[in-house]
Amino acid sequence: MDTPQQIIVVGGGPGLCDRLRQAGAEITLIDTPARYEPALVPVARRTVLTEYDDPSLLPLLRALHRESPFAAVVSLTEQGLLPAALIAADLAIPGLPPEVVERTRDKFAMRAWLRDKGFSAVGGAVVRDAAGIRAFAAEHGYPVIVKPRHGQGSENVACFRRADDVVMPPAGGDEYIAEPFLPGPEFSVEAFSHAGEHLIVAITGKFTQDDDPDHPFVEVGHVVPAPIGPEAASAVRAYVAAFLDVMGITEGVTHTEVRVTPSGPEVIETHTRVGGDQIATLVRQATGHDLLDLAARWAVGREAPQEPAPGAAGAAAIRFFTPPPGRVTDITGVQRWQGLPGVLKLHLPLRAGDTVGAVRNSRTRAGYVLATAPTAQEAIGICETVTSGIRIHVSP
Repeated sequence: MDTPQQIIVVGGGPGLCDRLRQAGAEITLIDTPARYEPALVPVARRTVLTEYDDPSLLPLLRALHRESPFAAVVSLTEQGLLPAALIAADLAIPGLPPEVVERTRDKFAMRAWLRDKGFSAVGGAVVRDAAGIRAFAAEHGYPVIVKPRHGQGSENVACFRRADDVVMPPAGGDEYIAEPFLPGPEFSVEAFSHAGEHLIVAITGKFTQDDDPDHPFVEVGHVVPAPIGPEAASAVRAYVAAFLDVMGITEGVTHTEVRVTPSGPEVIETHTRVGGDQIATLVRQATGHDLLDLAARWAVGREAPQEPAPGAAGAAAIRFFTPPPGRVTDITGVQRWQGLPGVLKLHLPLRAGDTVGAVRNSRTRAGYVLATAPTAQEAIGICETVTSGIRIHVSP
Protein backbone atom coordinates (compact mmCIF):
# COMPACT_ATOMS: atom_id res chain seq x y z
CA MET A 1 0.00 0.00 0.00
CA ASP A 2 1.25 3.48 -0.88
CA THR A 3 2.16 5.72 2.05
CA PRO A 4 -0.38 8.57 2.27
CA GLN A 5 0.90 12.05 1.54
CA GLN A 6 1.03 14.22 4.64
CA ILE A 7 -0.54 17.64 4.02
CA ILE A 8 -0.80 20.59 6.40
CA VAL A 9 -4.02 22.59 6.06
CA VAL A 10 -4.00 26.01 7.71
CA GLY A 11 -7.42 27.44 8.43
CA GLY A 12 -9.55 24.42 7.57
CA GLY A 13 -12.23 24.39 4.90
CA PRO A 14 -14.48 21.33 4.50
CA GLY A 15 -14.37 21.43 0.69
CA LEU A 16 -10.58 21.47 0.57
CA CYS A 17 -10.18 18.82 3.27
CA ASP A 18 -12.69 16.52 1.58
CA ARG A 19 -10.81 16.72 -1.72
CA LEU A 20 -7.45 16.09 -0.03
CA ARG A 21 -8.83 12.98 1.66
CA GLN A 22 -10.29 11.75 -1.64
CA ALA A 23 -6.84 12.19 -3.16
CA GLY A 24 -5.46 9.86 -0.48
CA ALA A 25 -3.82 12.44 1.78
CA GLU A 26 -3.67 12.58 5.55
CA ILE A 27 -4.32 16.01 7.01
CA THR A 28 -2.67 17.89 9.83
CA LEU A 29 -5.15 20.66 10.55
CA ILE A 30 -3.93 23.92 12.08
CA ASP A 31 -6.48 26.48 13.16
CA THR A 32 -7.26 28.91 15.94
CA PRO A 33 -9.53 28.00 18.87
CA ALA A 34 -11.92 30.75 17.85
CA ARG A 35 -12.21 29.84 14.15
CA TYR A 36 -11.86 26.08 13.79
CA GLU A 37 -14.66 23.89 12.46
CA PRO A 38 -15.36 21.01 14.89
CA ALA A 39 -16.61 18.79 12.04
CA LEU A 40 -13.10 18.74 10.53
CA VAL A 41 -11.38 17.39 13.64
CA PRO A 42 -12.51 13.77 13.14
CA VAL A 43 -11.34 13.72 9.49
CA ALA A 44 -7.84 15.01 10.23
CA ARG A 45 -4.95 12.80 11.31
CA ARG A 46 -4.19 15.42 13.93
CA THR A 47 -5.49 18.86 14.83
CA VAL A 48 -3.45 21.68 16.34
CA LEU A 49 -5.53 24.47 17.83
CA THR A 50 -3.44 27.53 18.56
CA GLU A 51 -2.85 31.06 17.36
CA TYR A 52 -0.94 31.24 14.09
CA ASP A 53 1.89 33.23 15.70
CA ASP A 54 2.34 30.77 18.59
CA PRO A 55 6.15 30.41 18.94
CA SER A 56 5.79 26.70 19.73
CA LEU A 57 4.02 25.92 16.45
CA LEU A 58 7.03 25.71 14.13
CA PRO A 59 9.13 23.56 16.52
CA LEU A 60 6.17 21.17 16.81
CA LEU A 61 5.81 20.94 13.03
CA ARG A 62 9.55 20.42 12.57
CA ALA A 63 9.40 17.45 14.94
CA LEU A 64 6.42 15.98 13.11
CA HIS A 65 8.14 16.60 9.77
CA ARG A 66 11.20 14.61 10.88
CA GLU A 67 8.98 11.71 11.91
CA SER A 68 6.70 11.72 8.82
CA PRO A 69 7.62 14.35 6.20
CA PHE A 70 4.97 16.76 4.98
CA ALA A 71 4.51 17.08 1.22
CA ALA A 72 2.85 20.52 1.16
CA VAL A 73 1.14 23.24 3.16
CA VAL A 74 -2.18 24.56 1.86
CA SER A 75 -4.44 27.39 2.97
CA LEU A 76 -7.41 28.97 1.23
CA THR A 77 -8.45 31.24 4.10
CA GLU A 78 -7.26 34.84 4.15
CA GLN A 79 -5.79 34.77 7.65
CA GLY A 80 -4.05 31.45 7.00
CA LEU A 81 -2.22 32.37 3.79
CA LEU A 82 0.87 33.98 5.28
CA PRO A 83 1.20 31.47 8.17
CA ALA A 84 1.05 28.65 5.59
CA ALA A 85 3.82 30.28 3.54
CA LEU A 86 5.98 30.73 6.65
CA ILE A 87 5.51 27.06 7.58
CA ALA A 88 6.41 25.90 4.06
CA ALA A 89 9.56 28.03 4.07
CA ASP A 90 10.60 26.81 7.51
CA LEU A 91 10.14 23.14 6.56
CA ALA A 92 11.64 23.67 3.08
CA ILE A 93 8.63 22.16 1.31
CA PRO A 94 6.81 23.49 -1.78
CA GLY A 95 4.77 26.66 -1.51
CA LEU A 96 4.84 30.35 -2.34
CA PRO A 97 7.62 32.28 -0.57
CA PRO A 98 6.37 34.34 2.40
CA GLU A 99 7.49 37.60 0.79
CA VAL A 100 5.29 36.88 -2.24
CA VAL A 101 2.24 36.17 -0.10
CA GLU A 102 2.96 39.21 2.08
CA ARG A 103 2.85 41.61 -0.85
CA THR A 104 -0.49 40.16 -1.98
CA ARG A 105 -1.97 40.74 1.48
CA ASP A 106 -0.45 44.21 1.94
CA LYS A 107 -2.14 46.51 -0.57
CA PHE A 108 0.40 49.31 -0.09
CA ALA A 109 3.31 46.90 -0.60
CA MET A 110 1.65 45.59 -3.78
CA ARG A 111 1.32 49.09 -5.24
CA ALA A 112 4.94 49.93 -4.39
CA TRP A 113 6.19 46.65 -5.89
CA LEU A 114 4.28 47.17 -9.14
CA ARG A 115 5.60 50.74 -9.48
CA ASP A 116 9.17 49.62 -8.77
CA LYS A 117 8.86 46.93 -11.44
CA GLY A 118 7.46 49.40 -13.98
CA PHE A 119 4.26 47.39 -14.28
CA SER A 120 1.77 49.99 -13.00
CA ALA A 121 1.95 53.69 -12.23
CA VAL A 122 -1.11 53.74 -9.95
CA GLY A 123 -0.23 55.65 -6.79
CA GLY A 124 -0.87 54.72 -3.20
CA ALA A 125 -0.04 56.12 0.22
CA VAL A 126 -0.60 55.27 3.86
CA VAL A 127 -2.95 57.89 5.36
CA ARG A 128 -3.51 58.53 9.05
CA ASP A 129 -6.04 61.37 9.05
CA ALA A 130 -8.35 63.40 6.83
CA ALA A 131 -5.55 65.84 6.08
CA GLY A 132 -3.46 62.98 4.68
CA ILE A 133 -6.34 61.94 2.42
CA ARG A 134 -6.75 65.50 1.14
CA ALA A 135 -3.00 65.77 0.54
CA PHE A 136 -3.08 62.57 -1.52
CA ALA A 137 -6.06 63.88 -3.52
CA ALA A 138 -4.30 67.19 -4.13
CA GLU A 139 -1.54 65.23 -5.88
CA HIS A 140 -3.60 62.54 -7.63
CA GLY A 141 -7.03 64.14 -7.98
CA TYR A 142 -10.52 63.07 -6.91
CA PRO A 143 -12.23 60.63 -6.53
CA VAL A 144 -10.03 58.90 -3.96
CA ILE A 145 -10.46 55.40 -2.53
CA VAL A 146 -9.52 54.82 1.13
CA LYS A 147 -9.39 51.26 2.42
CA PRO A 148 -7.70 49.10 5.07
CA ARG A 149 -4.15 48.13 4.14
CA HIS A 150 -4.84 44.42 4.76
CA GLY A 151 -8.63 44.45 4.39
CA GLN A 152 -11.10 42.17 2.64
CA GLY A 153 -14.82 41.88 1.98
CA SER A 154 -15.28 45.60 1.11
CA GLU A 155 -15.13 46.42 4.81
CA ASN A 156 -14.48 50.09 5.65
CA VAL A 157 -13.85 51.02 2.01
CA ALA A 158 -14.75 54.65 1.29
CA CYS A 159 -14.82 56.79 -1.84
CA PHE A 160 -14.40 60.55 -1.54
CA ARG A 161 -15.34 62.63 -4.57
CA ARG A 162 -14.45 66.09 -3.22
CA ALA A 163 -12.49 67.62 -0.37
CA ASP A 164 -15.60 68.52 1.66
CA ASP A 165 -16.62 64.83 1.79
CA VAL A 166 -13.37 63.58 3.32
CA VAL A 167 -13.51 61.98 6.77
CA MET A 168 -11.21 59.40 8.26
CA PRO A 169 -12.78 55.90 8.29
CA PRO A 170 -13.35 54.17 11.65
CA ALA A 171 -10.25 53.33 13.68
CA GLY A 172 -9.37 49.64 13.80
CA GLY A 173 -6.43 47.32 14.01
CA ASP A 174 -5.13 48.19 10.55
CA GLU A 175 -3.65 51.17 8.72
CA TYR A 176 -5.50 52.83 5.86
CA ILE A 177 -4.20 53.52 2.37
CA ALA A 178 -5.41 55.99 -0.25
CA GLU A 179 -5.49 55.19 -3.97
CA PRO A 180 -6.88 56.97 -7.03
CA PHE A 181 -10.33 55.80 -8.10
CA LEU A 182 -9.95 53.64 -11.21
CA PRO A 183 -12.85 54.14 -13.66
CA GLY A 184 -14.36 51.34 -15.70
CA PRO A 185 -16.16 48.02 -15.16
CA GLU A 186 -14.77 45.72 -12.47
CA PHE A 187 -14.11 42.00 -12.83
CA SER A 188 -12.33 39.28 -10.94
CA VAL A 189 -10.06 36.74 -12.59
CA GLU A 190 -9.86 33.20 -11.24
CA ALA A 191 -6.60 31.48 -12.13
CA PHE A 192 -4.44 28.49 -11.26
CA SER A 193 -0.66 28.56 -11.60
CA HIS A 194 1.70 25.62 -11.87
CA ALA A 195 5.48 25.87 -12.33
CA GLY A 196 5.08 29.49 -13.39
CA GLU A 197 2.43 28.78 -16.05
CA HIS A 198 -0.93 30.47 -15.51
CA LEU A 199 -4.30 29.00 -16.49
CA ILE A 200 -6.95 31.73 -16.55
CA VAL A 201 -9.92 29.63 -15.54
CA ALA A 202 -12.63 32.30 -15.63
CA ILE A 203 -13.40 36.01 -15.68
CA THR A 204 -16.14 36.83 -13.18
CA GLY A 205 -18.51 39.76 -13.57
CA LYS A 206 -19.68 41.55 -10.46
CA PHE A 207 -22.60 43.70 -9.44
CA THR A 208 -22.15 46.29 -6.71
CA GLN A 209 -24.42 48.37 -4.51
CA ASP A 210 -24.17 51.45 -6.71
CA ASP A 211 -27.31 53.03 -5.27
CA ASP A 212 -25.68 53.42 -1.83
CA PRO A 213 -23.20 56.33 -2.01
CA ASP A 214 -21.73 55.41 1.38
CA HIS A 215 -21.00 51.75 0.51
CA PRO A 216 -20.89 51.56 -3.31
CA PHE A 217 -18.30 48.76 -3.44
CA VAL A 218 -20.23 46.08 -1.56
CA GLU A 219 -20.78 43.24 -4.00
CA VAL A 220 -24.40 42.11 -4.41
CA GLY A 221 -23.89 39.58 -7.21
CA HIS A 222 -21.50 37.77 -9.56
CA VAL A 223 -21.75 35.96 -12.87
CA VAL A 224 -19.50 33.55 -14.79
CA PRO A 225 -18.69 34.16 -17.60
CA ALA A 226 -18.44 37.92 -17.21
CA PRO A 227 -20.32 40.23 -19.59
CA ILE A 228 -17.17 41.33 -21.40
CA GLY A 229 -16.32 41.48 -25.09
CA PRO A 230 -13.72 39.13 -26.61
CA GLU A 231 -11.12 41.86 -27.15
CA ALA A 232 -11.39 43.15 -23.58
CA ALA A 233 -11.41 39.59 -22.22
CA SER A 234 -8.22 38.78 -24.11
CA ALA A 235 -6.58 41.93 -22.71
CA VAL A 236 -7.64 41.02 -19.17
CA ARG A 237 -6.26 37.46 -19.47
CA ALA A 238 -2.93 38.68 -20.81
CA TYR A 239 -2.72 41.43 -18.17
CA VAL A 240 -3.42 39.10 -15.25
CA ALA A 241 -0.92 36.49 -16.48
CA ALA A 242 1.74 39.22 -16.68
CA PHE A 243 0.69 40.57 -13.27
CA LEU A 244 1.08 37.15 -11.66
CA ASP A 245 4.55 36.89 -13.19
CA VAL A 246 5.58 40.28 -11.82
CA MET A 247 4.21 39.44 -8.37
CA GLY A 248 6.20 36.20 -8.31
CA ILE A 249 3.17 33.93 -8.05
CA THR A 250 4.13 30.59 -9.57
CA GLU A 251 1.86 28.05 -7.85
CA GLY A 252 -1.73 27.71 -6.70
CA VAL A 253 -5.08 29.42 -7.03
CA THR A 254 -5.48 33.17 -7.27
CA HIS A 255 -8.39 35.61 -7.23
CA THR A 256 -7.42 38.93 -8.83
CA GLU A 257 -9.72 41.95 -9.03
CA VAL A 258 -9.23 44.34 -11.96
CA ARG A 259 -10.91 47.32 -13.57
CA VAL A 260 -10.89 47.80 -17.32
CA THR A 261 -10.05 51.50 -17.49
CA PRO A 262 -10.07 53.60 -20.67
CA SER A 263 -6.31 52.96 -20.92
CA GLY A 264 -6.56 49.20 -20.25
CA PRO A 265 -6.79 46.78 -17.30
CA GLU A 266 -5.49 47.84 -13.88
CA VAL A 267 -5.30 45.61 -10.83
CA ILE A 268 -7.21 46.51 -7.67
CA GLU A 269 -5.98 43.66 -5.47
CA THR A 270 -5.15 39.97 -5.56
CA HIS A 271 -5.41 37.00 -3.20
CA THR A 272 -3.62 33.63 -3.26
CA ARG A 273 -6.86 31.78 -2.58
CA VAL A 274 -10.23 31.21 -4.22
CA GLY A 275 -12.64 34.10 -4.32
CA GLY A 276 -15.39 34.40 -1.73
CA ASP A 277 -19.11 34.76 -2.39
CA GLN A 278 -19.39 31.21 -3.80
CA ILE A 279 -17.24 32.16 -6.81
CA ALA A 280 -15.57 28.73 -6.83
CA THR A 281 -19.04 27.17 -7.19
CA LEU A 282 -19.94 29.53 -10.03
CA VAL A 283 -16.70 28.63 -11.82
CA ARG A 284 -17.29 24.91 -11.37
CA GLN A 285 -20.87 25.11 -12.64
CA ALA A 286 -20.03 27.33 -15.61
CA THR A 287 -16.69 25.86 -16.75
CA GLY A 288 -16.30 22.42 -15.18
CA HIS A 289 -13.04 23.49 -13.51
CA ASP A 290 -12.98 22.77 -9.76
CA LEU A 291 -10.55 25.25 -8.17
CA LEU A 292 -10.48 23.37 -4.86
CA ASP A 293 -9.73 20.14 -6.67
CA LEU A 294 -6.89 21.83 -8.53
CA ALA A 295 -5.44 23.01 -5.21
CA ALA A 296 -5.74 19.55 -3.64
CA ARG A 297 -4.21 17.74 -6.60
CA TRP A 298 -1.29 20.17 -6.65
CA ALA A 299 -0.69 19.59 -2.93
CA VAL A 300 -0.76 15.81 -3.20
CA GLY A 301 0.93 15.21 -6.54
CA ARG A 302 2.07 18.53 -8.04
CA GLU A 303 -0.43 17.91 -10.81
CA ALA A 304 -0.88 20.50 -13.54
CA PRO A 305 -4.49 21.48 -14.40
CA GLN A 306 -6.35 18.94 -16.49
CA GLU A 307 -9.26 19.37 -18.88
CA PRO A 308 -12.43 20.33 -16.98
CA ALA A 309 -15.13 17.83 -16.17
CA PRO A 310 -17.82 17.58 -18.89
CA GLY A 311 -21.38 18.70 -18.39
CA ALA A 312 -20.86 22.30 -17.25
CA ALA A 313 -23.96 24.47 -17.50
CA GLY A 314 -22.24 27.22 -19.46
CA ALA A 315 -23.03 30.02 -17.02
CA ALA A 316 -23.76 30.57 -13.35
CA ALA A 317 -24.75 33.58 -11.28
CA ILE A 318 -25.31 34.53 -7.67
CA ARG A 319 -27.38 37.38 -6.28
CA PHE A 320 -27.50 38.45 -2.64
CA PHE A 321 -30.57 39.58 -0.76
CA THR A 322 -30.18 43.13 0.55
CA PRO A 323 -33.38 44.09 2.39
CA PRO A 324 -33.62 47.53 4.01
CA PRO A 325 -32.57 47.72 7.66
CA GLY A 326 -35.16 47.02 10.32
CA ARG A 327 -37.08 44.19 11.95
CA VAL A 328 -38.30 41.39 9.70
CA THR A 329 -42.08 40.99 10.02
CA ASP A 330 -42.73 38.42 7.28
CA ILE A 331 -41.11 36.61 4.36
CA THR A 332 -43.11 35.27 1.41
CA GLY A 333 -42.21 33.47 -1.80
CA VAL A 334 -39.37 31.22 -0.63
CA GLN A 335 -41.19 27.97 -1.25
CA ARG A 336 -42.54 29.15 -4.58
CA TRP A 337 -39.07 29.80 -6.01
CA GLN A 338 -37.18 27.04 -4.22
CA GLY A 339 -37.64 24.54 -7.06
CA LEU A 340 -37.41 26.90 -10.02
CA PRO A 341 -35.46 25.27 -12.88
CA GLY A 342 -31.91 26.52 -12.80
CA VAL A 343 -31.90 27.38 -9.09
CA LEU A 344 -28.97 25.47 -7.62
CA LYS A 345 -29.20 26.91 -4.13
CA LEU A 346 -31.49 29.33 -2.30
CA HIS A 347 -30.07 30.37 1.05
CA LEU A 348 -32.14 32.79 3.11
CA PRO A 349 -31.74 32.15 6.85
CA LEU A 350 -33.85 35.15 7.91
CA ARG A 351 -36.91 34.58 10.07
CA ALA A 352 -39.71 36.84 11.28
CA GLY A 353 -38.44 38.74 14.28
CA ASP A 354 -34.84 38.95 13.04
CA THR A 355 -33.23 42.35 12.81
CA VAL A 356 -31.30 43.27 9.67
CA GLY A 357 -28.85 46.13 9.44
CA ALA A 358 -27.62 48.23 6.56
CA VAL A 359 -25.46 46.35 4.04
CA ARG A 360 -21.99 47.72 4.78
CA ASN A 361 -19.75 44.81 3.76
CA SER A 362 -19.93 41.21 2.54
CA ARG A 363 -20.77 39.88 6.02
CA THR A 364 -23.92 41.97 6.39
CA ARG A 365 -25.85 40.58 3.41
CA ALA A 366 -28.94 38.53 4.22
CA GLY A 367 -28.63 35.46 1.96
CA TYR A 368 -28.39 34.54 -1.71
CA VAL A 369 -29.72 32.62 -4.68
CA LEU A 370 -27.32 30.74 -6.99
CA ALA A 371 -28.51 29.76 -10.46
CA THR A 372 -27.17 28.01 -13.56
CA ALA A 373 -28.21 28.36 -17.19
CA PRO A 374 -26.79 28.01 -20.71
CA THR A 375 -25.95 31.75 -20.88
CA ALA A 376 -24.88 34.42 -18.41
CA GLN A 377 -27.92 36.57 -19.15
CA GLU A 378 -30.27 33.65 -18.45
CA ALA A 379 -28.52 32.87 -15.15
CA ILE A 380 -28.74 36.52 -14.12
CA GLY A 381 -32.41 36.54 -15.10
CA ILE A 382 -33.19 33.53 -12.90
CA CYS A 383 -31.50 35.23 -9.94
CA GLU A 384 -33.47 38.43 -10.55
CA THR A 385 -36.72 36.47 -10.77
CA VAL A 386 -36.06 34.89 -7.37
CA THR A 387 -34.79 38.00 -5.57
CA SER A 388 -37.69 40.11 -6.86
CA GLY A 389 -40.24 37.36 -6.21
CA ILE A 390 -39.32 36.83 -2.57
CA ARG A 391 -40.72 39.58 -0.37
CA ILE A 392 -38.88 40.39 2.84
CA HIS A 393 -41.19 42.66 4.81
CA VAL A 394 -39.30 44.91 7.21
CA SER A 395 -40.54 47.47 9.71
CA PRO A 396 -38.18 50.34 10.56
